[in-house]
Amino acid sequence: MALIKLAGQLGVSENKLSQVINTRSRDNFFDFVNKYRVELVIEKMENREHKGTTLLGLAFNSGFNSIASFNRAFKRITGLTPSDYLRTKVIH
Repeated sequence: MALIKLAGQLGVSENKLSQVINTRSRDNFFDFVNKYRVELVIEKMENREHKGTTLLGLAFNSGFNSIASFNRAFKRITGLTPSDYLRTKVIH
């Protein structure tokens, strides 16, 4: 649904938008978007925003719809689970 909405906002076809994303980023649309979502979660962790909420809350606030998709995307992109990243990369 997000691809359809974005394509409409840009005034291009879904196929064209998908092709551009695939060609330029070498990712499909959902992987492309999830990279930005994970970056947002990491930014929130580093800005200490994780102190007032759970990792699930950070995930939902960053656009993920399930904990499973968040964990999968986070580990694929960073090589660590969100809790491992928080424990090893973010100074408490």
